Amino acid sequence: MRFWTVKFNPAANRREKGILKMYITYELLEEKGACSNGLNWFKQNFPEGCELNEETVARVKKCDTSFVWWFYNNIQQDKRLYKLCGVNRTDGVNISSGVNRSFGILNSYGVDCALFLANKKRVYLIFGKEVSEGRYLEVKNNLYEKLGIWEPNFNNIKALYLKNGSDWKLTPIKNAEEIARQEAWRDMPREAVEYVASLPEFDADMFFEITCIDLRQPRRK
Repeated sequence: MRFWTVKFNPAANRREKGILKMYITYELLEEKGACSNGLNWFKQNFPEGCELNEETVARVKKCDTSFVWWFYNNIQQDKRLYKLCGVNRTDGVNISSGVNRSFGILNSYGVDCALFLANKKRVYLIFGKEVSEGRYLEVKNNLYEKLGIWEPNFNNIKALYLKNGSDWKLTPIKNAEEIARQEAWRDMPREAVEYVASLPEFDADMFFEITCIDLRQPRRK
């Protein structure tokens, strides 16, 4: 599935301060053969088209990283897209995720401080314990079902969006502020918390460190 396909077109692009700004439209996507799901998503989120700017990046962060990688490799190599794929302070990376301070990485996952590395396999972990892909998917699917639409927010972008009539054009992204970890996790659905605590892989100390939700057993005197 492809979310974005776009071509350089004088009518669909403009120049600002000497930099060519690419403008993505529904018509361009349709012309290039984007799938129906991608077209529907784009139409719902960008009915009038869009440029790759701070607002766009903020709104596409929930896309699967494969879509973002495709856009990065084929359309516009913007460093902000790197961060959406879990890539930080790194160059020469392709079809990889979770890469930090590295160079020359191909088809690898979970890489830190590496030079020229290929085919590092993905490891599935729950509370730091390695599990099978099947177990990971089982727990993930159950957890997401219990979470529903809830997710921890570490900035107030969503609040700003709602405050401005759920209109991204009116949302002052520049006013976004960081939210404390404890506040971000405070409203995690109780059913989800109880499910996580029931897992054989559960680590109460690690869960507290991440979420500030204290499920540690009181020490016996």
